[in-house]
Amino acid sequence: MKYQKISKFVFVESLYSVRIYYAIFVAVLALLVFSSRSSGGNMSSSGLEFSTVIFLFVAGLNSFRSYFYFSQGVSVARKTFIKGLIVGILPMTMLMSVIDLVLNRIYNTFVPSPTMFDMLYTAFRDTGMRNWNTLEFIWKQSNEIPLLVNTIIWQFALYTFVCLVGLLITLIYYRSNKWMRVIVSISPVIFFMLMRSLGNYLTDFSGSIATFMDNAFGYSRMNPYMGVLTFLATGAILTVFIYLLTRKAEIKD
Repeated sequence: MKYQKISKFVFVESLYSVRIYYAIFVAVLALLVFSSRSSGGNMSSSGLEFSTVIFLFVAGLNSFRSYFYFSQGVSVARKTFIKGLIVGILPMTMLMSVIDLVLNRIYNTFVPSPTMFDMLYTAFRDTGMRNWNTLEFIWKQSNEIPLLVNTIIWQFALYTFVCLVGLLITLIYYRSNKWMRVIVSISPVIFFMLMRSLGNYLTDFSGSIATFMDNAFGYSRMNPYMGVLTFLATGAILTVFIYLLTRKAEIKD
């Protein structure tokens, strides 16, 4: 079985959960529109597509075991399996990026709601949503073609990266023994506590990290393609680790 068949299988199987997600998402949007009308149109929201980020992270966490068992059951090489799995993720993240943009523009006709992209890379971050002297909305969603294209591409890169992070984490757990799973689980907490304790001594280091992140994601220059490049390059690195962890993975009872 070639990787194309694996990727098609992954994509088709994922559509069921995607449909359920968007059924719930649209219902929530409808509820928010109703609440806005009930409040006289004074309500706004922002970054609602972050729920898609959470969904894809969870999808990544749940996308290894069942597909891996299936591929091994039909004698697919691990390299072919990983290639098919990654390629199968790409059309799903692109599809969800387009759907999120369409839903956002429809929702904006009722409730002002900038996307994460708008808040990071457009004039919204300078003007904000309202004129706080008059409390009137001053921000209006733009539908210029370059903005639409940039939003789709940036969201696609973000969604793909997040899904790969979830996939890598579940692979680490899958390959780890009981004690290693405990260490992996508590390590983020220990790291956070350590950084808080050493915060006063790492001022220069923190400033360097902030500058690096600014340059990596093109925030100051409003260059979303720096963010796209960062997400895709990091995703490529994650893919290498995913392959290395899968190469000697075995089916567990």
